[in-house]
Amino acid sequence: MKQLTIAAALLASLGLASTAAHAESDFGLDDYKIYTGIGYGQYSFQWEDRENDTSFDDDSSMLKAYVGTKINPYWSFELAYENFDEASDIDNSAEIDGISLSTRISAPLNEHFSVYAKGGWLEWDADIYADIPAVGRVSSNLEGGDWLYGAGVEFHLNENINMRLEYTRYELEDDIDPDMDVAAVSIEYQF
Repeated sequence: MKQLTIAAALLASLGLASTAAHAESDFGLDDYKIYTGIGYGQYSFQWEDRENDTSFDDDSSMLKAYVGTKINPYWSFELAYENFDEASDIDNSAEIDGISLSTRISAPLNEHFSVYAKGGWLEWDADIYADIPAVGRVSSNLEGGDWLYGAGVEFHLNENINMRLEYTRYELEDDIDPDMDVAAVSIEYQF
């Protein structure tokens, strides 16, 4: 069901993108752009549960696919699906995926480079597993929504293709105060 919701959200955003592209030709909005991209990153997942005297710290990889709308050279919106591979330690493991909506504020340095800051919201779903010696493997599912923020640099390879290097922090709010820090590279195509 979740994959169906993700697919519907991406298709709806692409439909809005084509409508907006049509509006661009009607109203002469020269700076308006639609783009899509894919990215790969490494993330660090950390949490500490002081109440139960447990902690977790591991690194893993993540994949993302996104579609965005560039209103002008300085401001854009993005909708992304993000899949974080399983992070695990000796007794615990977690796998998280989600959909995020964020905005970017860019500062073009020249015709080939821009720096940017971004902020937004991630709706996430986590599958958590714990191996308990007396009980065996115990699993649970958590869902939530939390803030994300980050910064990066964008390289304009040509008129249609950009590459990004980006750092993002996901502030997952829970009793255990987990944080996810992601360093990622992305390639995108501007229509």
